[in-house]
Order: sequence, then structure tokens, then C-alpha cells
Amino acid sequence: MTIVSARMARLLAAVSTMALLSACAVTPTPFTQDEFSARAKADRSAMFDGQEVMAKPLTLSDAVARVLKYNLDKRAKMMDEALALGQLDLDRFDLLPKLAVNAGYTERSAPNATKSRDLYTQTTSTSNPSYSADRFSITNDLGLTWNILDFGVSYFTAHQNADRALIAGEKRRKTVANLVQEVRFTFWRAAAAQTLKGKVTEIIANAERALKDSERVEAEKLKNPTESLRIQKTLLESIRQLEAIDQELTTAKAELAALINVAPGSDFKLEVPANGGMTIPAWTMPIEQMEEAALINNPDLREQDYQSRIAIDDTHKEILKLLPGVTLSFTRQYDSNSFLVDNRWNEVGTKVTWNLINLLAAPDRLAHADSAEKVADAKRIALRMAVLAQVHVVSHQFASAAKQFERADKLWGIESRLAEASGNQQRGGTQNEIERISTETSAIAAELRRFQTYAQMQSAYGKLQSTLGADPVPERVASQSLDGLSGAIVLAMPPVVKADAVPVAAPAVIETVTPDVPAPKPEHQDAMAWLGTFISNGLAKPAEAAPVSAPDPERKDSLGDGLAWLGGKISRLADRVGE
Repeated sequence: MTIVSARMARLLAAVSTMALLSACAVTPTPFTQDEFSARAKADRSAMFDGQEVMAKPLTLSDAVARVLKYNLDKRAKMMDEALALGQLDLDRFDLLPKLAVNAGYTERSAPNATKSRDLYTQTTSTSNPSYSADRFSITNDLGLTWNILDFGVSYFTAHQNADRALIAGEKRRKTVANLVQEVRFTFWRAAAAQTLKGKVTEIIANAERALKDSERVEAEKLKNPTESLRIQKTLLESIRQLEAIDQELTTAKAELAALINVAPGSDFKLEVPANGGMTIPAWTMPIEQMEEAALINNPDLREQDYQSRIAIDDTHKEILKLLPGVTLSFTRQYDSNSFLVDNRWNEVGTKVTWNLINLLAAPDRLAHADSAEKVADAKRIALRMAVLAQVHVVSHQFASAAKQFERADKLWGIESRLAEASGNQQRGGTQNEIERISTETSAIAAELRRFQTYAQMQSAYGKLQSTLGADPVPERVASQSLDGLSGAIVLAMPPVVKADAVPVAAPAVIETVTPDVPAPKPEHQDAMAWLGTFISNGLAKPAEAAPVSAPDPERKDSLGDGLAWLGGKISRLADRVGE
């Protein structure tokens, strides 16, 4: 061994030892407190980055628009859908042949010299040893391989991932519908908080003053003790009821702020309509038409339909795996060995492999795939039955919530008039302060029940639309701004749903995505043409190549000719596979 080779060996041993010691020295490295603080600050800034400020009171349509544009859960579903579409783009490359480049350098300490021995006499030749390879060798090759079996499996895998991208879109539709339903409910609870918060605070203060006066009267024995205790009990009951109302009102605005992705504690106003603005949406669609719409447009059912198609493609893949694999290859080779007549040449080959063990497992594989198809069909049928039942349940819930709101609205009207009459009598001196506080407390409680039942009715209305698969926003909007989206939402939320208005599911809200898988045959042929041009231009035969004898017309000396020949064969084979 030469001195240079010995030095290289020692250097390689030293580098390997250092790498091994470094791997053994790895220890957990926790984030510092400053790093945690910096990440928290950056994430907090990212939560609300790029949002339009609220320059006017928030309407229900504005709240829905902000949810659809800024809600973090909705953003996560959008990213899931984008990730699924990205995987679909990657799968298209799996349909193409594999193009690999290899390069190598070898060096021997001595030439690869050999001696000859006679086959029959077993006598060794007395001539000097000979060799036919240089001590230094540089080799490289550029190979194009295509496995037809892998192509078939990748083709069905691409179809499955296309269905998964569509499933991600249906999940996003469901998320949007659920968010809109939640916004309907939370908006009216927050409206109740904005309307009643001041009244509750004022009456609690009046009740506490009256309670102190009653306690002072009892202590000074100015009234019958039993009457004073009854007054204090009435006041305490009113205060307890008002504090419970105040506690419920306090959380409503924070919940709405979280939905529309506004910083907690932000001061924003809602545009609460007048008394006549709280109306019940008219729903005249017959139950049979609602069932039909749900079976067609419900996102859960659509998702299960795609799952069934994925199960069928799994069966196709299992059948393909039972077939032999045919690999076509074309390689451009180079070897710097000076003893070779041709240092550059093309190689074309075909290889057939067949795993016979797969034939033994074929019955079990096919039975499992068939069971998966049956399970998917059973789930789809069961889900359809559940959706049909949900249509009836939600329609009854909406009707019941509408009746409860009508009752609460009438009760609130009565309690309001009683409170107004009590206030007029108090100014006339015919009614004591205690009764006025009690009637005003009852009026506030009735108004809160009115808002609550209206919120429940709006939630049931949103759930009914979600069950039928009706998207809460149109497929296309004129403007991407909040005002443009809010105006489109107003048009998409009619107060009356007629019998002939079957809701049709839109494919998207703002970002319309229609994932599609193109036929592999033309895409593959286009890719072959591109690869042929790229390789033939990039690897032209150099001028300093060793001279050779007259070319054989049957040989493929140029890479372009060889690739064109292979491309024609693969294209014809792709035509047969596509058919």
C-alpha cells in the first residue's frame, strides 16, 4: 500500500471515530425562557396579522365573514386541503419513469494484472502477467427505468389521493357550516350581553342600596321584623338572579371574539336590530325534498362516497400486485478505462420479476380487499340512514325552537309592560321600590330568555342547513374584502326558504379548489418528450471521444436516438395500459 493510501485510511478512521463520539454525546436541549417568550410573542402576532380593523358595529353577516376569513380552525382545514392537493401533485411524478445519475471513482494500489492457465493441462503460462484496466477509473451513467407494475400501482394511488383531496374539501365545508352555526348562536348571546349588561348593572346597584336600607330599617326596628326579612329575601333573590344573568352575559362576547379571531378583551360593538328585526326564517320546503337534498349534498355522505371509491382502488392495487413486474431500462454509460474501444455506450434492457409468494397470499389479499369494500358500503348505507333521521330530528328542533321563541317574545312583551307600569306607579308614589326592582328583574330575565331562545332557534336553523349540505356562502364572491364577502353572505341567507329552492353545495367559499387527476397517458408522453430533449441536449457525445470503427446502423450510438427508440416503445406500451 502506498503512503497516500495509508494516510487516507488513517484520516477515514479518525473521521469515523469523531462521528461516532458525536452521536453518543447528543443530549436533550430544552428551550430557554427567553426562547419560549419570543415564540409566544411571534405566535400572538401571527394570530391577528393582516386582519381588517372593525370600523363599524358588527352585523351577523360581518361576523360570519370574519369567521370564514380569519378563524384559525378554518385556516387549519384550508391548509389540510392544500396539503392533500400538494400530495396529489407529487403523485403525478410517480407516474413518470425513474431517472438516476451515478458517478464513481476507483483507484488500485497495483494494476489488476492476471496470468493465464491452460484449461486441460492446468499448466501456467510462462509469459509475463497482463492487465486490461487502468489503476485509476472514472465511471458515470445516466439511467432511465420504468416499471409497468409500479406505474399501475402509482396510478391508482394517485386516484386515491385525489379522492382524499376531495375529502379534505368536504371536511372544510363541514367545518365552515359548523362555524357559521356557532356564530349564529354566539352572536345573539353577545347581543344579549350588549343590550342587557348596563341594565343588569344598574338594577343590581339599586337592589343593593335597597337591601342596605332594609337592613337599616330592621336594625332600627322601624318596621315589623317579619316584613323587613321578607323584603330582604326578595331583594337577595333578585340580586342572585341578576348576578347569574351577569355571569352568563360576561362570557358571551369573549366566545364571539374567539370565533371571529379578535383579541380577547377587545371592545367592539354589535349592530343589534330593533325588536322587529328578530324574525323567524320561513321554511316551506317539504320533508321529502329535504331528505333528497341531504342525501345529495351532505358533506359526511360525500366523504363516505369517496371512501368507498378509495376502497375499490385498493382492490385494484391488490390485483395488480399479483401480476409480474416488467421493468424497461435505458442507460447512457461512460468508463474512462483507456483499454476500452468505446468509452461511451448505450444499454437497453428489459427485466421481468414475479414474486410467486404473492400468488399464495392472493386469496387472503383479495378477500381482505373485498371485505374493505363491503365495510365501506355498510358505513355509507348506515350513514345515509343516520342523515335521514337527522333531517327529521333537526327539522323538529327548528320548529320547536321557533315556538319557544314566540312564547318568550310574548312573555318579554308582557314583562316589559309590567315593568313600565311599575315605574310609572313608582313616580306617582303608589308602588314601593322593592316591587319595582322585582318587576324589572323579571323583565330582564324575560328579555334574556328571548335572546337565548332566538339564539337556539338560529343554531337549529344553521344545523338544518348544515344537514342538508347547503353552503352558507355563494360559490363566487365579487370582492375578497370583508364588506364584499358580508354582502354576498346576506344574499346567500334568505329569510324565506321556498319549496323549490333545493340547496346545492358549492365547492368552496373563497378559495375555489377543484382537484382533478389527468389521464396518465398524455402526461407520461409529454414527460418522456421533455426528458428526451433534456438528456439529449445535456449529454451530447464529446469531441474527444476515442475513435471507433464504422458505426453499425442497428446500434444506438447517440442518446437522442436511443431515447427516441425507447420512448416509442414505452408510448406504445402506455397506450395499451391506458386502454
